[in-house]
Amino acid sequence: MKEDIVKELVKVNGYLIIPGFLVKNIDKLNLDIYELILLLYFINQKNNITFDVNKISLDLNIESSKVLELINSLNEKNYISIEMKKNNGVIEEYISSDLFYNKIESMLLDNSKKEKDSDIYSLFEKEFGRTLSPTEYDSINNWIENGISEELIKEALKEAILSGVHNIRYIDSILFTWTKKGYKEPNDIKRKKEEKEKVEEIYDYDWLNE
Repeated sequence: MKEDIVKELVKVNGYLIIPGFLVKNIDKLNLDIYELILLLYFINQKNNITFDVNKISLDLNIESSKVLELINSLNEKNYISIEMKKNNGVIEEYISSDLFYNKIESMLLDNSKKEKDSDIYSLFEKEFGRTLSPTEYDSINNWIENGISEELIKEALKEAILSGVHNIRYIDSILFTWTKKGYKEPNDIKRKKEEKEKVEEIYDYDWLNE
C-alpha cells in the first residue's frame, strides 16, 4: 500500500535528483533552502527553462512573488542568467544554469588541487616517519603558494632523504638554491647535471696521450 502511494506521488510530481556534490558543499554555495530547491529544479530540467514564473510556481508549489524573488537572488549571485532567444519570430526569456555549472566545475578543480596538495603532506609524513608540525605544514604550503611545482618539491625531498636529512629547513635551502638557479622542474636539474658532467669529461680528457 505504501509503495503504491509513493509510486503515485512520483508519477504525478516526478523525481528531483540531488547531486551528492551539492549536499557535501551546501555551506560553500551560500544558498538558502528555497534557492537550493529552485536551482535543483532548473538543473533537473536539463535544458534552458522558459522564464515562466507561473509554471515554476505551480511545479514547486511556491508563490509567484517568492519565485520571482528567488530568481532575482540567484541571478545576483551569478548562479543563473536570464537570456533572450528568438522562437518563431517571437523573442522569449530563458533561464540558463550555465553559470552554476561553471561554478561547480571551478569548485571541483579546486577540490582536486587540494587533494593533490594533500598527497605532498602525506608523502613528507611517510618519509619523515612522523606527523608534520604546524610549522612544517606552513613551510610546505608556502612553497606551493609561491609557485614551486609539486614535482620539484618531491625532488628536493628525495635529495634530502638520500643525504640522510629529515629536516624541512634543509629542504627549504635546496628549493631556495634551485629556484635561484631558475630550476622549475626536475628535468631542469637533470639537464644541468648532464651539462656539468660533459664539461668535466672535457677537462679530464687526456689530450696529450690521444
